[in-house]
Amino acid sequence: MSEVSCVVAEDNSNYSMVRFLSLLSALFLGFAPSLFACPGCKEPSNVAGDGGVSGISAGFSLSVLFMIGFVVFLLTGMTFMIVRSCKQLDAKHRMVSAQSH
Repeated sequence: MSEVSCVVAEDNSNYSMVRFLSLLSALFLGFAPSLFACPGCKEPSNVAGDGGVSGISAGFSLSVLFMIGFVVFLLTGMTFMIVRSCKQLDAKHRMVSAQSH
């Protein structure tokens, strides 16, 4: 008899977890349109009455510029390191060839 009560208790806990997850997913789906909208659509620049960029839109624009700037920074650093390594290797090769002749 105790095995049956354990199975029933286990089924009830699974049912409550499924019910909780279903309610939670329904709650998140209610907010889906605002979550998937871009920052420019969430807060249009003409809300304040002017045509300029402000608020979330300005932050979005600055974050894009920051990401592009960071990529340029990384590529510049990598190029600098490659050029420096090539110059060091060339100097070593010249030194070795000068010593062997």
